[in-house]
Parts: sequence; C-alpha cells; structure tokens
Amino acid sequence: TATTEIYTLSLHDALPTSAGTKDILQLAPAITWSGEYTQCARTLDFGLLSSPTDTNIPAIDCPLGAGVTLALDDMELFSGFIVSRTKSTESSVIDITAFDRGFYIKRNKASYQFKGTTPEDITRRICADFGIETGYIAQTGVKISRSFVATTLYHIIQTAYTLASRETGEKYLVRFEGSKLSVVKVGAEGAVALIAGESNLMSASTTESIENMINQVQIVSKEGTVRDTVRDESLIRLYGLLQEQIRSVDGEDMRAEAKRLIENNGVIQRITVHNLGDVHCVAGNAVAVEEPYTGLAGLFYIENDTHTWKNGQYYNKLVLNYRRMMDEKEAGAVISAAKKKVSGQSVSGSPWQYLYKPGEG
Repeated sequence: TATTEIYTLSLHDALPTSAGTKDILQLAPAITWSGEYTQCARTLDFGLLSSPTDTNIPAIDCPLGAGVTLALDDMELFSGFIVSRTKSTESSVIDITAFDRGFYIKRNKASYQFKGTTPEDITRRICADFGIETGYIAQTGVKISRSFVATTLYHIIQTAYTLASRETGEKYLVRFEGSKLSVVKVGAEGAVALIAGESNLMSASTTESIENMINQVQIVSKEGTVRDTVRDESLIRLYGLLQEQIRSVDGEDMRAEAKRLIENNGVIQRITVHNLGDVHCVAGNAVAVEEPYTGLAGLFYIENDTHTWKNGQYYNKLVLNYRRMMDEKEAGAVISAAKKKVSGQSVSGSPWQYLYKPGEG
C-alpha cells in the first residue's frame, strides 16, 4: 500500500491502537458498509471531517492505498484499503471509499490451464501463487478441466464453482473475511437472523419482474441448425414467447443446461427491507422474515446489504430473494481430451499448468 499508516473506525468500544494506527471514528459523521452477491469486494464509505481553518479538527490525511478497518467491539467487520477520496471547497467533509481485498482478485488477471482439478484446489493454487491467505473453502469434489487466458482471478474461481454447482446443486459465493479469502455455500451460515414486524423491521416492499425471463431455449449447432428445443408451456401461455439459443457442445448435457436457463430466469421476486442493524446480515447469508400485515413470511437469502451508522443509529437495507442466487460465470475454454502443449510442457501428466506464471510477461 501507499502508506504504512492504518486507520480504524471502532464502533462502541474503542480497540487498543497500536503504533501506526489511528482511530478516526469521532471524525466520521456517517459510515456505510455494503456488499452484494455479484461483487466479491465489500465496500466501506465514510465521510471525514476536515477544515483548513478550524484547529479543533485534527488534520487527517487518509491517502490512497492506506489501510482501513471497521470494528464493532472486538469484531473486525472490514479490512481493506482506500481506493478513492473526494475533497470539495463547498464541503467540510472528505468522502472516502475503501474496498476489501476482493478488489485485488477482481483486478488481477492470470492465465492457467487446469485438468481434472476441483474448484477448491484451483482456489488454493491461485491464492498460493498470489500470496492470498485462505479461510473456509467450500468442498465440491467435482473435477473440471478448463483453460483460462488473461482472466481475472475472480472469474477463474467463480467459473470453477459455477461448473461444480451444476453437479452439486449448491450455490457458492466468494468473499473476504478479514485478510482471508473464503468460498461459502449461500445460506449455509449457522446463525439466521430473524426480522419481525413488531420488533426490528422498519419497512418492507416487494418487486416482481419478468424483464429477464426465458421460457424457451433452442439448442443449435455451430451452423445455426436447431437440434432440440426445451420450453415451459405454462410460462409461454402467461407471458408470451421469450426465447434463448445456446450452441451445442460435444460431451455436455445441453438439455440440462437449457432447463437450468429456464429455471433461473423465471419470475423474479425481490424483497427490500429496512431493519434495525445486525452485522450478520450480509450477502450470501439467510434471514427469516415475519411481517403479519403483508403476510410476508419465510426464509430468504440476502442478495445485497447496506449497513449505515449515522447520528447514533444503526440500520440495514437488505435486498432479499426467496431463491439462492449465485454470480454464475463461464470464463475460459473446455480442454479437449487430446494431449496439448503449453509453454513447451505437456499438460497430460499434471492437474494444472501455467500458461504464463504470475509476474511473467
């Protein structure tokens, strides 16, 4: 990072600050901590009081690249680095945005070739190569063979777990917990928060949409000839024909892929709730909701979460889905059964090889 100084926002009980660490909570009028299932990097936004004339306000720099942590009592919620800041002559507040380490796996690209390798082993290999600590890594036992050229680390990992998901039926999410990369099953977190109408629920609204619906899929050859069609007659009668085409791939169950597309692109129902704050309500976890007036009740999965601390209050805004969602990716290319040469080395005798090693041009 650009500086060795680390800035801390300690909520409730101040954590002991070590050398090179400054607690700046008293200078932050508002703090927002947020994340979503399609982004492996969580975000911390806060304002920082600043004045060139008022000597009662300490001069804090917070340069780009400086480390920032957010802590609640003795629990570290966020650990990341400042990526942007905005100063204006019309405001006494500097607006600062920090990302956790997911920012780096979203931005760094690499080239690999894996053969008969599980997503968990792919994840550990990438983390070892780039010096990333690992936490809990979900086990799938599904072996995949795929090559990736100039692909972000996130897309490589997420593609591997997307392919495994089609066999296991589970949904997976990549996120950082502190400095460690974890891959978790969506909704598998042990603790499930309860949001109820007469206790901690402030408001709730529901949105339904068929904007991205697919109710018929044609499987076509590379020449464009239709080989097979999978359709949902009931959805077509209700909403009209909304067709997708996919190209047939030898050795893959294309009918299963077509059914998956229809299943995953039906009527979308999302629920937005505002509730009193709970730090366990983060994307990928599940919550139970009970709201007697609207009849909203059941187990839901968090797609997006926003946590705000302002004026001594702490509250959440959550976007929920009754279905488990996954940021599905299909980067790279399938490796054929024939032996190939990569950088002068055969890949037939090894589960993975580099196309270009990290750091090499």
